[in-house]
Amino acid sequence: QPKCHLIVQVNAALPPAAAPKVQVYSRHPVTAGSENVLNCYVEGFHPPKIDITLLKNGEPMKNVKYSDMSFNDDWTFHRLVYATFTPTKSDVYTCRVDHEAFTEPQSFRWGMGSDSPDFVGVWG
Repeated sequence: QPKCHLIVQVNAALPPAAAPKVQVYSRHPVTAGSENVLNCYVEGFHPPKIDITLLKNGEPMKNVKYSDMSFNDDWTFHRLVYATFTPTKSDVYTCRVDHEAFTEPQSFRWGMGSDSPDFVGVWG
């Protein structure tokens, strides 16, 4: 009996790299010297390979937690990275994001020196 083989070629183009949009904010209104949670929410990026680091005065923060990476309807991804912190007016907190859509890692700053005590930094 003759055998028939079906060969299918699929040319699936990968979507272009989408740059992350980054928000750095505290979970609660800020009071100097009171414990809070620093959030770095990164969204709208593709591909999913990304490095997100929370820094205090340029040094990696301790006890940082990472949510599961999730994707949106348009196949871009989002992730929340957060850590407990006790802010002071002199400390500078940064969310550093490294993604292939950036030519180099980008730093997004949060600090108590802004006009609003619960400052939200939004970039992207």
